[in-house]
Amino acid sequence: MCRKLGRHVVRLSAAFAAVAFLAACAAPSGVTDFAANGCKQISKRAEAKINWARVPEIEIRIRDGEYSPMVTRLQQGRPYVLRIRNRDDNLRVFRARDFFKENAVIAAGVEGQRAEATCFVSVSIPSRQSAEIRMVAITDGTFEFEDNVVLLPFVFSAGPSGAIVIEERRETAGINN
Repeated sequence: MCRKLGRHVVRLSAAFAAVAFLAACAAPSGVTDFAANGCKQISKRAEAKINWARVPEIEIRIRDGEYSPMVTRLQQGRPYVLRIRNRDDNLRVFRARDFFKENAVIAAGVEGQRAEATCFVSVSIPSRQSAEIRMVAITDGTFEFEDNVVLLPFVFSAGPSGAIVIEERRETAGINN
């Protein structure tokens, strides 16, 4: 009985050590690029044409552990500035692996500390601070996000905290459907 309990304690300790190690992979800028690869990009030429002063700003607020709004709608092919404000007294991690992979992140950072990486899986937002993500919505669909420090989706989590819906952009060329 004691041996079984000892093995469980060792396994549990190793799991917690791994979680702590992986959680520490966030850069000072707040983005976690561990296990991120293959993200979408736009050309430098297209990026240079974006007037960021005229781009819609979308705000997502975290308060009492809940995201507001829980569903954010964007339109495919358009640039946006996502501002995620943490109004809580503890760190929040905006984890949205598929969203960040399938859409072109141009720049990201937390409280003015710009990240070098534009391909990442999450953004860590300290208490009472904000993250800003400049991006272009590339892929239509529904992308769930969660507040989760662990790199594995929905592990030690209550499940999805919300969703970003990117609506398909239909070019009608003068024809009404």
